[in-house]
Amino acid sequence: MKVLLKSMGVLIILFILINAYLVARFYLGQQEVVRHNEVLAGQSLELPAVERLEITPVIELLPGMEGVKTEPGLSLLVKTEQDNILFDVGYNKDKAETSPLLHNLELLNVHLDDIDAIAISHNHPDHVGGMGFRNSEVMLSGKPLDLKNRNVFTPVSMSCATANTVTVDKPQLVGDAVASTGPQAVQVFLTGKLLEQALLINVKDKGLVVVSGCGHPNIVRTVEMAREITGLPVYAVVGGLHLYYTDIPAGVWGNIMGSSRLFSRSPNREEVVETVRRLKELGIQKAFISPHDSDQPTLQIFSDQFGDDYSPLKVGQKVTI
Repeated sequence: MKVLLKSMGVLIILFILINAYLVARFYLGQQEVVRHNEVLAGQSLELPAVERLEITPVIELLPGMEGVKTEPGLSLLVKTEQDNILFDVGYNKDKAETSPLLHNLELLNVHLDDIDAIAISHNHPDHVGGMGFRNSEVMLSGKPLDLKNRNVFTPVSMSCATANTVTVDKPQLVGDAVASTGPQAVQVFLTGKLLEQALLINVKDKGLVVVSGCGHPNIVRTVEMAREITGLPVYAVVGGLHLYYTDIPAGVWGNIMGSSRLFSRSPNREEVVETVRRLKELGIQKAFISPHDSDQPTLQIFSDQFGDDYSPLKVGQKVTI
């Protein structure tokens, strides 16, 4: 009995020490994150206007046409007159050689040769093609594909077989008229500092469209940063927001890996409502939100507030701005 009590005492002390470390790292990390993002927001970027923007979900949680494969991940094909950029590459949890990404691209009649470049929002498995994220790999399928040395723009140092990886460290163009915000930082409670980039497109006579992978750095802050670095108003938000207050679409582990809240808690309904309110206050007129990391009650709040100017992203269902 004494041995058992002693062991329990040691475990309790370890538990307290680990949590004290995590809390201290969390608050110190938040200070570093603020400094990092202030430097990023202090830079400027000239972004040429495009006549038309078309965004096609290639990987999403919900289908928008028959025959497509769905999964709790994200991949968006961003197309303008000048550019055809694949933003994130989904999950491919089963490591299939014909990944859901490749399967859906074929159904959408898009060939890899049609894609000018790839941009990765952040180094999480549901955005980089699976568990290769542990080795900082971007994987479009279960076997290497010939990407013919195309550029893959990443917010942290990563590798991709047969491609040229470019680490983005500031706001910059990743195509002729598509730009990256640069790597915004956020302090995740359990895993530490996370860097994520969003894409920016300036649509003529409308304004900026912010394309978000997961929104870990907080979509309101991303919109504010987009306005600061470009000097342009933001017209629409497209993509993932990592925003839910009931069901966790990516599962408990997804919340643990991605929560920037103390002890990895989820936001409450009031925080979600406030996020939507702030987006409208910042001038957002249209919202196309990913169900892969936002629950149905959150999507309903967007629907209630934006009406016909809101739609959930679904595989194959194009967004035209």
